[in-house]
Amino acid sequence: MTPTMTRPGGRSAKVTAAVHQAVLDLLAEGEPLTIPQVAARAGVNATSVYRRWGDVPALLADTALVRFGTSGDAPDTGSLRGDLHAWATALVAESRRPAELALLRAAVAAGPADPVAPEGFESACSACLVGRSSQAEEILDRAAQRGEEVPSATRVLDHLVAPIYFRALFGLPAPSVDVAVELLVERLTVPPSAAQAVSSRLG
Repeated sequence: MTPTMTRPGGRSAKVTAAVHQAVLDLLAEGEPLTIPQVAARAGVNATSVYRRWGDVPALLADTALVRFGTSGDAPDTGSLRGDLHAWATALVAESRRPAELALLRAAVAAGPADPVAPEGFESACSACLVGRSSQAEEILDRAAQRGEEVPSATRVLDHLVAPIYFRALFGLPAPSVDVAVELLVERLTVPPSAAQAVSSRLG
């Protein structure tokens, strides 16, 4: 049955979720990502999808923004090291799931936003990191409030998120949470004087 819209010109949460899931399913199955294909899989009219998202890049960006931006809360274990380790564990698990991995690869392949795109346009590529940046900032803000010394959010993305996503994108084995992730977290939480020793252990 085709879902109905809750208001003219808009989409209900149920229909939007169905469209996003259709994008994930098609990508995971290696099927072509076109508006008609997505609409057929979601059980909605293609005209409605065109009206809501306009084109495939916008639909891909919206799916990435929702999936990677609202897919989980930042962990709160009581310490920066614990929070980063729990968060990294979740990211590794996510990178192993076929749908999320396919979405991540498609988003990166789509590239960054066009410099002349309308204001507020989010590319699928940058949408993948919007939620991760917010989660990193939340973790660091809580740690700072506890009086812990914290790195910058950019450093967390560069030294924790980037290695996990790099391995996923290039088909390398995901890092072992018990070894590699622990070392990545250690690099972010040890005093600066010990950072070089940690880096040598990571290779």
